[in-house]
Amino acid sequence: MRIELTKGVGLTVIPTTQFKTTRIAVHFLAPLAKADVAARTLLTSVLETASRKYPTQSELSAYLEALFGASFGIGVGKEGRMHRVTASMNLLSDQLAQSDLLAQGMAFLKQVLFNPLMVNDRFDEAIFSREQHNLKQYLESLQEDRQTQAALGLQALYFQRDPSQATPSFGTPEGLAKVTAKHLVAVYHQMLTQDRIEIVVLGNVDEAQVQQFAADFDFAPRALAEAALDVEVPVHEVLTDQVNAPVIQAKLNLGYHVDTDYFGPKAYATIVANELFGGSALSKLFTNVREKASLAYYASSSFDQARHLVTVQTGIDAEKQAVVLKLIGEQLNQIQQGDFTDAQLQTMKDGLIANRETAYDAPRFLARVGLLESLWPSQPHTLADYIAGVQAVTREQVMQAAEKFDLQAIYCLQKEVG
Repeated sequence: MRIELTKGVGLTVIPTTQFKTTRIAVHFLAPLAKADVAARTLLTSVLETASRKYPTQSELSAYLEALFGASFGIGVGKEGRMHRVTASMNLLSDQLAQSDLLAQGMAFLKQVLFNPLMVNDRFDEAIFSREQHNLKQYLESLQEDRQTQAALGLQALYFQRDPSQATPSFGTPEGLAKVTAKHLVAVYHQMLTQDRIEIVVLGNVDEAQVQQFAADFDFAPRALAEAALDVEVPVHEVLTDQVNAPVIQAKLNLGYHVDTDYFGPKAYATIVANELFGGSALSKLFTNVREKASLAYYASSSFDQARHLVTVQTGIDAEKQAVVLKLIGEQLNQIQQGDFTDAQLQTMKDGLIANRETAYDAPRFLARVGLLESLWPSQPHTLADYIAGVQAVTREQVMQAAEKFDLQAIYCLQKEVG
């Protein structure tokens, strides 16, 4: 259950004896802005490297080791139209450690977030320069991961009219080059004072005690502008992009706009339709395109609910692109026409449910559910709700959902000819 600590700052406590650990996650959420993405990513590296109390990486690591080997990290992501920075810790439960690790962990996070290593209101110059260089190398190295390059290329193509969505959650080398030490400090203060904050704590904990620890962060109240999480791109003509690169195997990725809601009847129908299309090893793409026709080295699809987007990922021989595109379209058409058995439909449902049951055995996933419940409070997020939603999907609903898969973008990364 979520409680508001102060305006714009929420706390969700998930008491459970299921795990031997306690997970703490402090989420900072701001409207997604292309200009700030790289800076917020760099900020995570600077904050998790050193602080006033732990000015070196070795001192910080030594303290975590003293907390029975606690883990700590800060990362970024997208939640629809919001950009998220998350500082998280995993600690042994107080009961097993016979120590107040939760209190120490919360105090550690407060110290790292509020007392970074700064000189004259600037982040330590050596750390800033080093982490900016490291992030630059990482962002540039993504071009060597061809599947990632193709996925990001499709995203940029699909969202070409929405620069914030087109930009990766971690930014670009071009965006990073514009980040100065002064700018990073401004982004840091803006995050602390203006971002929506959601704190999630999961484990064998006392809710009242957690509330007190969270209140000790003493975040100031903040006025939050209304920000829609849902990303809806108007359907348009199919966009195509052919990019040449030194690849052995071409990467052909497709983007479909889908008509869905967030964990409503349409969403569950789309989840099942996507599973049948390319979401599992028993799907039509895997079975017919990869296995039977041997036209792809890999073939799968995935569904992004908040962005109304289904993507297809394949690795193919470039000269077979037209044949593969035609066969992918045929697989979708088969679902639209109801060309699947009731047994196949139930197998898809069983696979989805089994995967979700496995996910609910992981603290990180359960803590994420806590965040989703705070962002989408009107939607059900329990395991029972998910199982019921999937099982309720009918053959006709799957067919109707597949009818709403509108091809919008075709991106191919291929070897240059000649």
